[in-house]
Amino acid sequence: MHAAVVETILRILEKAGFRVTDLVETKPRCFDVVARKDEIVMLIKVLYNVDSLKAEMAAEMKLVAKLLKASPIVVGERFKFDYLERGVVYSRYGLPVINTATFYDFVMESIPPMVYSAPGGYYVKLDSERIKEARERLGISLGELAKHLGVSRRAVKKYEEGIDTSVENAMKLEEFLGVYVIKAIDLLNFVDEKVEPKDVELKNSEAEIVEQLRCIGVKVYPIKHAPFDVVSKTSDEAVLTGVKQVREIEKRAAIIGKVSEVVSTKAAYIVEKEVKKEVSSVVFLMKEELECVSSPKDFITLLNEKRLTERNI
Repeated sequence: MHAAVVETILRILEKAGFRVTDLVETKPRCFDVVARKDEIVMLIKVLYNVDSLKAEMAAEMKLVAKLLKASPIVVGERFKFDYLERGVVYSRYGLPVINTATFYDFVMESIPPMVYSAPGGYYVKLDSERIKEARERLGISLGELAKHLGVSRRAVKKYEEGIDTSVENAMKLEEFLGVYVIKAIDLLNFVDEKVEPKDVELKNSEAEIVEQLRCIGVKVYPIKHAPFDVVSKTSDEAVLTGVKQVREIEKRAAIIGKVSEVVSTKAAYIVEKEVKKEVSSVVFLMKEELECVSSPKDFITLLNEKRLTERNI
């Protein structure tokens, strides 16, 4: 079931002109699909039942999205015992959750969802300025509008200050004022909370590499559920970085390379011994080479020089 939903998402994205790659061969993973079109970058987690999304995965997905300036979106079909409805945005650990049909509408038809689910029912966001302008143009007082809607004067004042309301109240507002007042939900900027990186346990050799990067002045964000082990940040660049010394380094590097190509960022794999350099989009660095680097700028320069050298071989 999961594979079928992933295939559907990939087809939708490709048909809409997105460049995509999937991570179905990587386990565990906090996102399944990476997609880019122009300045839009999406990290998509696909789950048939969204209830299976754990807090740790969600937190890491938000962190990676923030570091890569991407938008995290969860696509599923069920939440607990109910099917997700078309045109409705749900939330799981602060991430936007939509079904495949809503995703199609958003990506293919440029139709954003207008309704979100929260405890107590379905709600919408209101265009507060338009409500106030329409009310004043019609010469209606706050009290008169409140009476028509069956709410308090204070509630109407809150609508004009930007508070959300139920779908029913929003429909009454639009009918009475004669204007559209419901605002679309911005899926690409849904997550606005501060994301704090979590500690990730690394083996001794891997921890040493991470510490070397920190000593250079590179900001290091270890990632547990992704093909890359670290997002290395300099002042203006992010580098998807592999540090795990595993048997299938080349296979992992290939996946890291695909992700870096889609999100248009650098990729590096820091190794303790020589490996075959068959992944053109990933720069392989020997651990000892970091000893000659003294600043984040030097680190990026080394990556650029190594990549140029490998291309000319």
